[in-house]
Formats: sequence, structure tokens, C-alpha cells
Amino acid sequence: MRSASATTLTVWLAWVLLVVTHYFTIPDEELLRVIDGPLHGFPYWREAAAEGLRAVGGATMVVLAAWGAGTLATYPLRRIFATPGERVLVVLAAGLAALGAGFFLLAILQVYRPPVVLAVLILLGAGGVIALVSGGLPRRFVPDLRILPWQDSVFAFCAAAAVGFSLIGALAVESESDALWYHLWLPARWLEAGRPVDVVDEFISLYPLGWDLVGGAAMVAGGPVAAKLLHWLCLPLLGTSTFLLTRHLVPGASAMLAAALAVVTPITIWEATTAYLDLALAFYVSLSIYALARYDSSRDRKWLVVSALLMSAALAVKHLGLVALAILTGVLGAREIHRSGRIRQALGVTALFIGISLTLPMPWYVRAYLASGNPVFPDMYRVFGATPSERWSPDNERGLQGFKDRFGTTRTSGNLARLPWNATVHAASFGGTLGPLFLILVPAALIGRGVRRTALLLAAGCTAYIAIWASPISSFQMRFLIPIVPLLAVLGAEGAARVLRAAQAVGPVVPNLVFSALVVLLLFNLPPTSEWHEPDRQGWSGWMTHIVRGLPAPVVLGAESRQDYLTRKVPSYAAWEYINATLPPAVKILTFSGEDHLYSHRPRLSNTAPVANTATWGTPAGEECTALAAVRGLGVTHVLFDKRQLDDGSVRALAIGSDAMLACCLLLEWEDQRLALYRVRDAGGGAAESSADDTARHACGT
Repeated sequence: MRSASATTLTVWLAWVLLVVTHYFTIPDEELLRVIDGPLHGFPYWREAAAEGLRAVGGATMVVLAAWGAGTLATYPLRRIFATPGERVLVVLAAGLAALGAGFFLLAILQVYRPPVVLAVLILLGAGGVIALVSGGLPRRFVPDLRILPWQDSVFAFCAAAAVGFSLIGALAVESESDALWYHLWLPARWLEAGRPVDVVDEFISLYPLGWDLVGGAAMVAGGPVAAKLLHWLCLPLLGTSTFLLTRHLVPGASAMLAAALAVVTPITIWEATTAYLDLALAFYVSLSIYALARYDSSRDRKWLVVSALLMSAALAVKHLGLVALAILTGVLGAREIHRSGRIRQALGVTALFIGISLTLPMPWYVRAYLASGNPVFPDMYRVFGATPSERWSPDNERGLQGFKDRFGTTRTSGNLARLPWNATVHAASFGGTLGPLFLILVPAALIGRGVRRTALLLAAGCTAYIAIWASPISSFQMRFLIPIVPLLAVLGAEGAARVLRAAQAVGPVVPNLVFSALVVLLLFNLPPTSEWHEPDRQGWSGWMTHIVRGLPAPVVLGAESRQDYLTRKVPSYAAWEYINATLPPAVKILTFSGEDHLYSHRPRLSNTAPVANTATWGTPAGEECTALAAVRGLGVTHVLFDKRQLDDGSVRALAIGSDAMLACCLLLEWEDQRLALYRVRDAGGGAAESSADDTARHACGT
């Protein structure tokens, strides 16, 4: 026994050494980067404090409202909860899902406006406070937080550090692309209109907004940072759901280690700093899996309903939830057949699960179908197509596919076989990193004697998900793996438990060495060591995205102003500040700078919109008259260029950015180091314009 354990431990340590030496690199510059700027005084502390307090207050209002709504929604299920932890997670998840559905209904009724939203939050929030006080939950939740064994206390400290680091990022004003582009901008548009808004030239317009509309309510109560804090909250919630999942599925493994593995992961820490939605999706999916496991062990149909409702909430957040639904349905059906041996009964249970799961997302899919003919637009374009032609085109589909193909590796058999290694060790090309611990610990849960059947089932589910992620219909973006991070964390905790048992058989000191190694690797997942995760980086190539580097403490604490921070972090912010302040509302900006929508308050048109193709990428240099006619036909008054595209020739090769167009028909109005704003010259011109300009403009009939 001792010899077998020693062999197992030796092989595992060799694997750890192999992974670590290939994964980590010593950075050329800072060994530890904690903050992203100096803290020389705090002249803007009042501004920072006011924004932070407002955001915390707004997020708290939404959470209390969610608790009130969730208490009502789960009242018939109140007797199924075995622990306060179960109740907290399910009630809060149900409440957030109910808020999303309710705000969608308000929009359908054309009353999704700030005063109405605020009234709903106040009413439900009052109910939430009453439910908390009358239920005595704060006191009864304490037993779930009893003093832990000292090893688990260390894991809890690592998790708390990750949550704390991410909180600093969440309190900073928003600067991440997708959040500015649609997670915050679309709810803001809906709130302004009071009803659903379909921006035909923005393909993100038909995405499900089951989470984003709740973020919109947070914006009403506390500004955009409140919406960020709402998503940040999903990080500790995800850790807690992973804790429960581990304790139920693999008793004997450290549930606190599993929670830490889920939370102390570079890409999940980064996600918690921004108003994205992947953590919300992962929270719903992990809790749905937990509820399904509770149904499997108790055979209480109420847990099946809870699982389906939570999966329904996930599907209303993001199309990616459909993958989880398909896998869970398959697992549920197989388990039902195994238990009863009756296929008809299994079909009935799975049909019930699917039917409930489609309840919340169905209105979103119907909306997309009615607007475009594609229920999951822009996904599955090759199957469903899309209408009208101004919304999407084959050129746009190729462009989006080109963006997806930038991630990961080519899909050869060799690369797919090496995918777990490449996605870990060469994570930069996948747009983020999970850190090295999953690659180190998960194999230990699945190899050797005494492997749990539950571990094999979890691994099969993860493998099915990864297979779809790796297929041509998906994209190798690392954040698309976040929904299975809780399952990988459960497997990681089980792997660690098996290694520690082998270490105990070898000698009394060895388990402490293994434990120390785990803690060090957890700590190296935290933001101060982010640059150690970039072995492929050479200068500005191989740069890791979607991880937290320096924490934005200066703007959070008031050492840097909000204006200076956004000017530094969002390249087009200064341009839009100029446009918003000086140009009249009647202008229309054709922009080559994207994913900055939240800070633009004038009508805009993306250069990649199908309707803009003749004015932009569809018309090469030499056909300036065609491009100019298209520009004017679209009502465009200004063009905002990214000067990098002008310098590298990609836009200079187009008629809209050619030297001839700049000379004849575009007048420079504003510029900085990154962007240049040109006004489209009108037909009248001015005496100050040169005769050469007049001749060129006359040639195009202007």
C-alpha cells in the first residue's frame, strides 16, 4: 500500500512539475503588479466615495428586491431546503430570474422606465427586508459558517482574497468592451424608450437580456457601477454553490477547496470586475445541477422543478445555456432509465424538465424569431439565415467567424487531443486563463484505482461540453468555459483528496507539503501575479486578455478622476466626450471605433453594419463618389476614424479613408493620438476651400 501510494504521489509530483514549468514564466518587468497607477494623494476622494456609495446602495436595493421576489416565488418550495445555505442560493437565484422576467414584461407593456423600475425595486425591496427580519435568516445562516479546519480556513482566505481583489475592480467605472457595447448600453436604450428596442444595425440587439435588464434596474438605482456590483456578487454566489455541490456529490473532498478553485481562477476574478454575464450564467447552471443532484438522491419532484427553473433562468441569460440544457437532459434521461427501466417514464420526466426550462427564455427566442427569422440570432445563421438584409449578411457572418477563429488553435486531430494542455499552457490565444490547477488536479480524480462513479459522470458532462466548445459551431473563447468551472472545481477537490490520501500513506510530513503546494498555486492565481501567466508573451504579442493586472485602486480611492481613468482606459472616450458636448443631437456618426456605446450619446452607425457596407468596406479607393453618395444617403454627418487603421492602410485602402476623400469631402474637426473626427462637407462648401477641393467635390456632384 505504501509503495503504491509513493508511486502515485511521485507520478503526480512529476506532472505538477511539468505543468508548472511550462505554464509560469518570470516577467521581465514587475514581479508583482498590485495597482494600475500611483497613489499620490486623493484629490478626487469625494467623487469616488459618492459614486461608490451610490453603487453599493443601488446594488443592495436590487438584491433586497430579488430576495423579496424570490421569497414569493419559492414559497411553495420552502419545506424542501435542508440548510439555510440551500435556501439563500435558491431564493436569491429565483428572485433575480423573476426580476429579469418582470422587467421584460414591463418593457412589453411599454412601462420599463426609471420611475416604474425604481417603484418596483422599492416595493419588492421592502418585502425582502420584511422576509429577512421575520425569517431570522442572518442568525440561522451562522451554522453554515462554523469554524473550519485550519486547512479549509486557508482555502477560505484565498477565496476571500479573490473576492476582495475583484471588488476593487467592480467599484471602478466601467471600461470593458462588451459591457459598454451592449450589457449596459442595451438596457439603457430600453429604459430610455420604455419598451423593447431593436437596433437593426447592431447584431447584439436580439440577444436574451434576462440578466442585463436586472443590471438596467441596478443602473436606475445606483448607476453603471451598481450593475457591475450585481455581477460581482455572482462570484461569491458561484463559490457557495460549488461548495454545496461538492459536499453533496463527493463527500470527503474539501468543499472549501472546491469553492476556492471556482473563485480563485484568473478569468472568473476578471469577470467579477465587469458588467458581463458569464458568472451569472455559471451560477444558475451550477445551482441547477445541484438541484438536479438533490432530486436524484431524494426523488422529490420539487427539486426537479427547482432545477428546471434555474436552468430556465440560465437560458434567459445567454444562448450558451442551451448546451448545458442538452447535456443535463441527457444525464437526467439516462438516470431515469437506469432507475426505473421504463423509457416512457424517463421521457415524461425529461419532457417536464425541458418544458419548464424553456419557460423564461422562450419570449426572448420568439422575439428574435419574429424580428429576424432566427430564434438564436446571430448564432446558427447558416441554418436560419436572418432578415432583413440590413441586419446581417454573408459578409458579416464571415467577419464574425473570422473574429471567432482568432481564438485557440486550428481544429486538427492533434490539436484537439492536446486541447486541455494547450488551453492551459498556451492560454493567451484562448482569451483568458483558468490557471494551472485544473490541469494538475482533475486527472488525479480520474486516474487509478477507486475512482468515484460520480467523478466519471462529472467528467463525462465536462467532456461533452468541451466537445461542443471545441466544435466549429462555437468559439475557443476561454470565458465560454466558465459554466463548467464549478464542475472542474468539484473534480479538482476530489483529485486533491486522492493525492492527500496517498501522501498520508507515505508519511506524516508529506500531506503538509502537498497542501502547501496547493496554497501557493492558489495564491499565484490572484491578480498581483497575473504577468507570471504569460509564457507566450513577447513584447506586445502573446498578450493575455481577460485577466486582472493592476487593480484600479487609484480611481476607486480618488487618486485619479473618473474622467482621467476613462480617457486612459477607453480609447474613444475623449472623442465621444467632445461629440456629446459640442455636436447637436441631429448628427449621425459613422464610427470606426466600436464597443464604446455607453459613453456615446449621439446617433451612430458602425462601419461593419450591413447597411454601411457601400460607404465603408464594400467600396475601395478610387470610387470615392460611390462612397460619398452612400454616406449622404445614410444621413451621416461625421466620420470617426481609428488612426491606427489609417496608418496601417486597412482603411486608407477604402474610398471612405482614401487621401482623395480626405482632401475633397471630409474636414478634420477633432483629433487626439488615437482617433480623428471628420465632418462630411456639405454641398455649399466655403470660400476658404481650395479650387482643387471644389473641383474634386464637383466631380462627385456635390
